[in-house]
Amino acid sequence: MSLPKILFVFDCKFYLIAFFVILSSDSPANWKDQTHMVSKDGQECVVRALKNDAVLFRHKDPQRCVEWGMSNGVNTIVLEGEYIFDDRIDVPRPGVTLIVDKGAIFKLNPDTKHSTISFKARNPDYWGMIPFIYNKGHSNVNVLIFGELVKYRWETEERGRQTLPVMYDGRNVNGDCGLSGGTMLVTGTATDSFWLIDSSDVKVPIVALDTGPGASLVLEGCEDCDLGMIVNLAPESGGKTGETIDLNSRSIDITIERLIGERSYEIIDCNESHVIVDEAVSVGPPQKLFGRGPVSGPRFTDRKSFGTRSLHVKKTTVLNEALQAKLIHDLPSFPES
Repeated sequence: MSLPKILFVFDCKFYLIAFFVILSSDSPANWKDQTHMVSKDGQECVVRALKNDAVLFRHKDPQRCVEWGMSNGVNTIVLEGEYIFDDRIDVPRPGVTLIVDKGAIFKLNPDTKHSTISFKARNPDYWGMIPFIYNKGHSNVNVLIFGELVKYRWETEERGRQTLPVMYDGRNVNGDCGLSGGTMLVTGTATDSFWLIDSSDVKVPIVALDTGPGASLVLEGCEDCDLGMIVNLAPESGGKTGETIDLNSRSIDITIERLIGERSYEIIDCNESHVIVDEAVSVGPPQKLFGRGPVSGPRFTDRKSFGTRSLHVKKTTVLNEALQAKLIHDLPSFPES
């Protein structure tokens, strides 16, 4: 029996061209001067100028090179290669862009000391999270992931540690959204969730994963975020996934263009949040389409509870006969100079 093929398209090439046209129009005189390329050079990592290929900075730890690029320029592009980091990457200031190129692989050195963040819980240090790329309180930051961020997890009887790919963290003493604006875009490879916490007006055009994480995207305490296509597909034919998106709690005025899950535990989990979804698509029959459970368990957000929730899904498509779904990545390659 021949089954129809249904294609959902997000044009990354068009998005990137438009993205750099906007960059050049905003600062036509110096955007190339403000763009750095990070690459491997033997056992070391180097930062080169886009304009003339001059080496500006060199270090054995790629974390230092990536942070130097963002501290001293507007745009930082990490080129193809395997990079082993001693600790997470901290975004140093607002208004910067970090692009992880296709073919770039980020790994964490398991033998170094890592900076962690913890849930609000009775024993907050029991389980520490290590965001590979951590944006703490900086507005208008853009992170575009086309490469691979490898997950690490350690657990003992006393405590545990694990990595997360990217986290925007706007928590602050006022208990509101401490960062606004910016973009998160993911078509690379990761096996865990991408996070937005206490953030407003962040654009997420696409998060597309075919590794079956617990959720592709998690939001807590966010406002006015415009999300495009969020995808969670199983790594094997006929497999199941967890949640496509998890609105953990206290998010308001969230709009989503399309959610795609494969035999999902839940395509969307909406806890104490308000969201409008244009379309939800299930590849194969879902275990459950929509979850609207009460708030439970530890949270990151500092936003106050408001105790209400609403979920409006305009269109639901269930592909009961679908055997398999596949992500096809068609991306431009960044030049090495």
